[in-house]
Amino acid sequence: MREAIFTAQDIKKTYENVDDLLVTKRIIQKYSTNRVDIRERALENLDLSFVREALDLGSGYGFFIEILGGRLRSNARITGLDLASGNEAAYRKTVSSLDYEARFISGPADQIRGMADGSFDLIIASYSLYFFPHLVGEIHRLLARGGIFIAVTHSSDALGEAIGFVRSCMRRMGLPAPAHTALGRLLAAFSLENGSSLLGAYFKSIEKISYRNSMVFGPEHVDDCIYYLEKKRNLIYKEALENHAERVTDLESCISASIFKHARERGRVVINKDDGIFICRKDGRVH
Repeated sequence: MREAIFTAQDIKKTYENVDDLLVTKRIIQKYSTNRVDIRERALENLDLSFVREALDLGSGYGFFIEILGGRLRSNARITGLDLASGNEAAYRKTVSSLDYEARFISGPADQIRGMADGSFDLIIASYSLYFFPHLVGEIHRLLARGGIFIAVTHSSDALGEAIGFVRSCMRRMGLPAPAHTALGRLLAAFSLENGSSLLGAYFKSIEKISYRNSMVFGPEHVDDCIYYLEKKRNLIYKEALENHAERVTDLESCISASIFKHARERGRVVINKDDGIFICRKDGRVH
């Protein structure tokens, strides 16, 4: 198994505050150029009425399952698995609001190795599989015959502008700027560009859907852009936090000033938010 790019603590700090996750979701929805909800795009051609058992890997508070109401069997159970135990109450509330049975498991995704073959009709990894791409084989094993795996992920170029601001400010401050940042390496672990290849080692039936998108912030909305990036600081500033913790405050100030300047000079700040959706069917059976 490859060495983890981000520690469990990095991930928890980024995703354990439900209020922050809800605010960042609203920011993405408000400033995205693609007005179609990516979850609706993923589900638009799927019949999930056969699903009795679903597994949500890296579930958070339940972002993806929010729109599953009425799509699964009436007696369906949804199991959320997430590193951040603080998401449990919100997750159970989300599932219960859909009139499904809720189960929540706290801890690393590798726990699925101990689950029985064919346990789930549906498995979801929404913006999470790049943390554990080594588990694709286990996900395939856990699916029942004819089961569906939905993976939503980023393009390898996503947030490229944000990474550029970080690297530029690090150089300006005399800090070594990595050619390949930890965030960039994370996104490359499972992306729109390489997802089919990684999944193809186990799944014969794979549908790839490109979801082109950007977040566009005008000069009057730069604060929202900065807020969004700050809530991902443990991912975006990984190198600085580990090697130059005493300079991180200065780095954040530099990045904020750079973003404001960019918006004034160019009239807007554009952040790449290209994503990808992969629909995989075990044994190629179509429902």
